[in-house]
Amino acid sequence: MELDKLNPRNPSNSEVNDYYTQCHSIYNAKWTPESHQANIHLGYYDKEHSKYGPAADNMKQIFADLINLSANDRVLDCSGGLGDNATWIAREYGAKTIGVNINRLQLGLARELAIDRNVKSLTEFRHDDFTQLETVENDSVDVVWAIESICYAEDKRDFLEQAKRVLKPKGRIVISDWFLDQRDFSKIEQFIMRKWLEGWKVPNYAHIDDFRENLSQLGFKNIRRQDATENTLPSARVLYLFSLWDYPLSKVLNAVGLREQLRLENTTAIHYMYYAYKLRLITYSIVAAKL
Repeated sequence: MELDKLNPRNPSNSEVNDYYTQCHSIYNAKWTPESHQANIHLGYYDKEHSKYGPAADNMKQIFADLINLSANDRVLDCSGGLGDNATWIAREYGAKTIGVNINRLQLGLARELAIDRNVKSLTEFRHDDFTQLETVENDSVDVVWAIESICYAEDKRDFLEQAKRVLKPKGRIVISDWFLDQRDFSKIEQFIMRKWLEGWKVPNYAHIDDFRENLSQLGFKNIRRQDATENTLPSARVLYLFSLWDYPLSKVLNAVGLREQLRLENTTAIHYMYYAYKLRLITYSIVAAKL
């Protein structure tokens, strides 16, 4: 089947924005107690990082190492979220960082986090769509950084074209996201993927080969891809276990009007995400390249 038909709906920015606003509390609640509440992304687990908090920081460190991040870099963080990535970059490396997001609630929380982490002078958070980047000038950043966000672009090439436009010559890009590495899905596999995509308001996941081909066509070089599916599986498992008790609770509360439909759909999505992991319907990949 056509890959973009795994989710026949194409959620609008307004729908995605509403989803993150209404599901803000669940993103804070569903991680383990030692988690960094500002981080809403998966962690990268290995022998030295077996708990969520350290694994979440490890993911960011892997990103930084892949692109040789330094204090001289100006970084565009397209990860969205609550500002954890942008403030981590500023705090750990002293690099000036711009974070973009379409959700004003998250932008406000990100600005508060920058104050809490004493990096307000190094960070800036703008209301912008990373497939348009109207607030970012041409050739103005050294690094484009995105964790688990570009899946929200209907056409991932739109994001890559904007990344190329705003990057300086020899600029670098590093992203992590869920990708497909197969093109044919059985009916049950389509059902699993659709439940996940619809619940998260994601239009589609790109095929990893298509994504790398787009990078190459746009002039990116030294394209590297690291399969981190097994390294992120523990986070997926935590979410799955959360869904086992939160789904029936959300179902009841939704039926009596005490919980939003989007909350219920979110819990459904994280339940089926785990099945997608276990059946290897997706690959969680980290991709880095430079101009």
